[in-house]
Amino acid sequence: MFQKTKIRLTLLNATVLFLILTVLGTSLYLYMRTTIIGGIDKALEERSVMWRPVTTISTMPTQGLSFVMAQETKLSLATISSASSVFARNVDILLWNDEGQLLNMNIAYSYPPNLMDVLQRSLQKEGLYSISHKGAEYRLLNIRADDGDPEVDYFQYVSDISSEISMLNTIMTLIIVGIIFGGGISIFAGLYLAKRALVPIRSSWEKQQQFMADASHELRTPLAVLQTHTELLLRHPGHTIEEESMEISTMLKEIKRMNKLVNGLLTLAQSDSEGLELQMRPVRLDDLTRGAAKQFLPLAAMKNILLSVYLPEELTISGDEERLQQLLMILLDNAIKYTLHGGKVRASCKKTASGVVLKIQDTGPGIPREELPFIFERFYRGDKTRNRTEGGTGLGLSIAQWIVTRHGGKIEADSVLHKGTTIVMTFPT
Repeated sequence: MFQKTKIRLTLLNATVLFLILTVLGTSLYLYMRTTIIGGIDKALEERSVMWRPVTTISTMPTQGLSFVMAQETKLSLATISSASSVFARNVDILLWNDEGQLLNMNIAYSYPPNLMDVLQRSLQKEGLYSISHKGAEYRLLNIRADDGDPEVDYFQYVSDISSEISMLNTIMTLIIVGIIFGGGISIFAGLYLAKRALVPIRSSWEKQQQFMADASHELRTPLAVLQTHTELLLRHPGHTIEEESMEISTMLKEIKRMNKLVNGLLTLAQSDSEGLELQMRPVRLDDLTRGAAKQFLPLAAMKNILLSVYLPEELTISGDEERLQQLLMILLDNAIKYTLHGGKVRASCKKTASGVVLKIQDTGPGIPREELPFIFERFYRGDKTRNRTEGGTGLGLSIAQWIVTRHGGKIEADSVLHKGTTIVMTFPT
């Protein structure tokens, strides 16, 4: 399942990266082409406006041209500066009559053979455009002369742009190679991103599978017990309830345990889907701790356990009273459950610089240090036999961690073998 998902994510990521490279490369090329060709067009247009070649009647076509500046008295310094930049580009001016004859023949000698025929055929196209001739590229601007000039009918401004086109072609080649190379890299990048994206998904899926397997295993045991004792009851249909009280008591115990397990599973499922909303309000944590401890006094007395509280001051936090009550019940129940006869359990609460600290300490058998990082995981139990005997489900500390985390706090455990365990919770004030 994950292999197919990884392939799809790889192709998706690679496609997205390839499209990004293509769009960026195309945009870069179009921008550079527009800028370069636009600069050439601007030079041609400025040349046609600022400088007007004219011929005199007495001038022979082979004697060349003289140039005068149009509207000289109206030119500003900015215009003159702009004109000087125009002459940085070589722009030739060809003069044609209506019969297609070139009037300034001296310029024709600087062009390749047969190019003049191409230029002549292009006279009917007014405006800016490009032509190609034997591997060379030219940019043209054709302007029809006004009626005031008796000899010249067309002004043709010509600029050789072969170097610019060659540069653009080189850029295009580099961009294409870059896109192809980038496409190959994008596949590896897509594979890497797909693997990274699947890590939390795979982890969540594995946890879900483990959760379902553990839940099934935990439910199977009480169901098997119920089935066994029910079959025993059916063997003696004539027995009274008193005679079968032991089997009925065992069945009731397993039903209570299964009910506790189902409630825990429901709480964790709702917490995973964020379906549980906390009703946050000011809560007296000291009063809540004192009240929870009172509820466990009879249970502690049955095991001759000294249950004490240390609450030196009023401590108010923002929290959900019902969930905080559940938290205390889980931790005190665990502490008393695993503390041997004659042991001690202590609940304390005090205010520190980091917040309100709540501690539940016991003198139980303790937890091996290598198991401490896992005790908040669902269904984790170091001593499974002992835990099952005590009626545990392996969900209590997971629920406790969720409650503390949802309150913006943190929960930690410290334990020493054969001396006891301390659960420390810190809540923001």
